[in-house]
Amino acid sequence: MRTAAVVVTWEGGVATDRCVESLLQQDRPPAEVVVVDNASGPAERARLREAFGERPQMRPPVRPPVRLLLLDANRQFAGGLNAGARAAFAAGADRVLLLNNDTVLAPDALARLEEALDAAPRAGIAGPLVRYVDPPGRILTAGERHILPLLCLPRTLLRYRRPARRPYRVSGVMGCAMLATRACFESVGGFSEEIEVYYEDVDFCVGARAAGFGAVLEPRAVVYHDGFRGFVSGLTPWAAFLKARNPWILVRRRGGPGTWVTFVPTYAAMIAGSAALYALRGRADIARALGRGALAGLRVAAGGAPAPAGAPSRS
Repeated sequence: MRTAAVVVTWEGGVATDRCVESLLQQDRPPAEVVVVDNASGPAERARLREAFGERPQMRPPVRPPVRLLLLDANRQFAGGLNAGARAAFAAGADRVLLLNNDTVLAPDALARLEEALDAAPRAGIAGPLVRYVDPPGRILTAGERHILPLLCLPRTLLRYRRPARRPYRVSGVMGCAMLATRACFESVGGFSEEIEVYYEDVDFCVGARAAGFGAVLEPRAVVYHDGFRGFVSGLTPWAAFLKARNPWILVRRRGGPGTWVTFVPTYAAMIAGSAALYALRGRADIARALGRGALAGLRVAAGGAPAPAGAPSRS
């Protein structure tokens, strides 16, 4: 089985380099690494070409080739994943390791994920144990329970916490690091580009489950992740808007009539509580962005098309 890695980046700088280097240093490295740049500025584009552009080989390569895929427009995380995965499949990959650029893999992570997927023939997704980069060692996720009626409960309440040394079945994995088979990816249709970013991983996992593909979590495969944003802390106005809007798109795409009964009150409580917390901290801009996202989500639920969110924001 041929595995390719896809790293999606936008103005990623040294974080992208660090992620790619961790892939090249794998005990069992991928057949190739596809770095997808989501229309970064000229300086970052020049840096990426210098770091990963094609160069003549003076001797046989001893590490996997790195291919740079430069997108003309920012297609957000979902679009970048789709572009990279389809390029990898066109080059002969049977499965793809899909990564945020702000992740770093332990040296045996990919090999363990591949073995977990091989041992679960009905699975189309394998995920690692994800730890925070800072504070070091703290577990971010050991598997996700993607239950649409409970979508807006705090994710920390629904995550798996079982101590384990062997792979176990989960209903979903976090999208910062996910190994997916070609059959699963194509059956789902890739990641939802109308969701763009935030909840695109939930949509993919729910779609995979509906298509008959399971998911496994390999706790011995460790990936470190930086930059996690949640409703309690870490949001920018841009992220807050998307985090408030996208649950409505997901439930419209994947939910049934009964989903709305629980989703609506839990969503309202989540948005109101989050907005209040940020307002108390003096971040009225984020509280307003949550309100705008909620209104945009209601328009989507009523049948409207979501407008593109525009370029990411760091502030």
